[in-house]
Amino acid sequence: MNFDKKGKMNILAPAGNYEKLVAAVKAGANEVFFGLKGFGARRNNQNLAMQEVFDGIDYAHSRGVKTLMTLNTILKDSEINSMYNNIKRVYEHGIDAVIVQDLGFVKFLKENFPDLKIHGSTQMTVANHVEANKLKELGLTRVCLARELSFEEIKSIRENTDIELEIFVSGSLCISYSGNCYISSFIGGRSGNRGLCAYSCRKKFTDENGESAYFLSPNDQLLQEKEINMLKDIGIDAIKVEGRKKSSEYVYETVSYYDNILKGTPRPTESYKLFNRGYSKGYFYLDNKLMNFKYSSNFGYFLGARIGESNNFKIDDELILGDGVQFVDENFEQIGGEYVNKIRIIEAGKSENSERKNKKQNGQKEGEKVQKADRFDIVSIGKLPKGTKYIYKNYSKEINDRIIHNIKVSKRYAAVNATLLVKKGQEIQLTLEIENLKNEIISVTKKGNIIEQDAKKLITKEQIAEKIGELGDTTFELGKIQIDYDGTSFIPFSELKSLKRECVSELLEKLLESYKRTAIERKKYDFETNKNFESEKNKNLKKPVISALVTNDEQEKVCREMGIKKIYRKQFDVAKEKNLSETSKIKIGTNLVSNLYQAIMGEKTGATKQTLDWNLNIFNNHTIEMLSTFKNLETVFLSPELSYRQLKNIKSDKLKKGLVIYGYLKGMYIEHKIFDKEYKELEGEFYDKYKIVRNELDNIELYLDKPMNLIPKLDDIYELNLDELRLDFTFETGDEVRKIIRSIDTRSGKYTPYAFEQGVL
Repeated sequence: MNFDKKGKMNILAPAGNYEKLVAAVKAGANEVFFGLKGFGARRNNQNLAMQEVFDGIDYAHSRGVKTLMTLNTILKDSEINSMYNNIKRVYEHGIDAVIVQDLGFVKFLKENFPDLKIHGSTQMTVANHVEANKLKELGLTRVCLARELSFEEIKSIRENTDIELEIFVSGSLCISYSGNCYISSFIGGRSGNRGLCAYSCRKKFTDENGESAYFLSPNDQLLQEKEINMLKDIGIDAIKVEGRKKSSEYVYETVSYYDNILKGTPRPTESYKLFNRGYSKGYFYLDNKLMNFKYSSNFGYFLGARIGESNNFKIDDELILGDGVQFVDENFEQIGGEYVNKIRIIEAGKSENSERKNKKQNGQKEGEKVQKADRFDIVSIGKLPKGTKYIYKNYSKEINDRIIHNIKVSKRYAAVNATLLVKKGQEIQLTLEIENLKNEIISVTKKGNIIEQDAKKLITKEQIAEKIGELGDTTFELGKIQIDYDGTSFIPFSELKSLKRECVSELLEKLLESYKRTAIERKKYDFETNKNFESEKNKNLKKPVISALVTNDEQEKVCREMGIKKIYRKQFDVAKEKNLSETSKIKIGTNLVSNLYQAIMGEKTGATKQTLDWNLNIFNNHTIEMLSTFKNLETVFLSPELSYRQLKNIKSDKLKKGLVIYGYLKGMYIEHKIFDKEYKELEGEFYDKYKIVRNELDNIELYLDKPMNLIPKLDDIYELNLDELRLDFTFETGDEVRKIIRSIDTRSGKYTPYAFEQGVL
């Protein structure tokens, strides 16, 4: 199949607060996305309070811009219940769509808000057309594809699905597949999947050879004119600008940059002058420019290198008073920063600025203080901190001042069509109409007095159109106009102005009202009142199957010798479009499936009794209920981010439930081949240690250095009444495997709970 979907490509822009929402709309965004305080994948961002959400929806809708709310975290059942009333209020106010990660939450939303559009978040890790088509079948209208896809893969997905596709084009990149990163969660209790990532990947690490670098920190992504037009040509529906934590100025500049491209008036970007930790084209071309081992924070952009031990440096960009600079040593460590409050010209450079040349010729003295220095000048801004090697510019006063001004004076309008009837003997009649974002026509008609007089001088239709087009301080601008005028009657322009004012006021009211709707009554679920789970003591406790996940033949051999019959082989967490082939190492029909593609294909090929691994983030009863619709799935493994107390609330009996009780926890699944070695070790700044392996797909798997071990708490775990308990063997020798299996009977070994005790935030 080949889906031709060439058409308009929308810009989806970030609105971390109301100010940024306004900036995004004014810059030309077609859609804005924002979070509600306490929810979404940027929970520690400002986000919007409920009244700001209402105001933001109205502000955007009155200007023809769609609004999307981010609900893209994995959720506990209690959170889904508590969120219902807030979602209901936003839904009834007219939100256009929500962005979701949790598959169980998708099911909940479809059942309780059936006409609400749902978009799949990047955290869903949709990396192939099979998954995209399945999500459409489950009720989603759009998916934001995984950021790890090349253009050729995006093109292939576009050719094989008609669901709306959204592509991430600018902003911060996670080194791990989003939705498959657990480092922040396991070492600090702050779950990235729940919106509280601690950005552990942006820290400096030391490898087993003593080399230190920002090994896990990628450059930010910035696709430009060529890439945007490539995406437009293949029919991508939306491009996503990341930046809810960045400034309003960054949002405005980046959105307007893409708006210029799509309007056919491209210009150079200045986004890198507003926020810069290094830039690349991401995975678009699958080149080797993804990583930035030197620094991971907003360094700004290179301004100059210190000349010897002096306080002078040659600047690579203009410098004015009020600019912000930071000083960096030879190891790219920040050692200070300041706002520039004096500039001395040591030597004027070979600039093309004739005014500067003339100043020099007119007797400008070396060492003279100036307001501004040009590129290639050698300057001094005062004493440089000891150890300074490079100077970076991280705040441009001129650019920020200009953008702040542009945001203030810019307007954004929605086009209205007008019809005017003026004939002698009839009432003057004005109609204004607008098409809302649901393709509905909203219309208002107002009538005035009967026209009785002839005009004393000629009134042209151009004059009439000009008067109607004077819409003043409103959110509307005049689009098409139709004038039915007899050519002789007197038109009282004061009355026309009054009719126009009444039409505009009522049209805006009706336009905003057209988005509002009424929610149905909340559905009740069996697992919420299931009598089979009344109390722990009344249960007939199951005897769970003890299974094992192995990495090699030796581990499997020992497991079988020790009496373990149910054995899984490790699978791959992600199925990229390029790997979907007959020779692919991503197997179909295995007893363990580790990505949505395997689950879908297992059902299609008639597989039975398959087990879904925990990396699909099974965190609540709704997810289990949704996954039970897959005829091939028999068992699901619950997320190790759940605490013991939270596990007790997982009550759905639609599928068998399993829990990993021993094993090295995978903290990241990384597409980019950062390291050439098959095995590597890293240590973080806080003595956190990791084991890294490169798998058969050349992907990087990062594991915590110490295995989780819940075996000493087995008696408590049996009280959860689970169907299967699993031992995961990754780095263990045969003897270590034997020791772990024997410890099940003795409950021996060091108890290492990770999230099992406290859960995650």
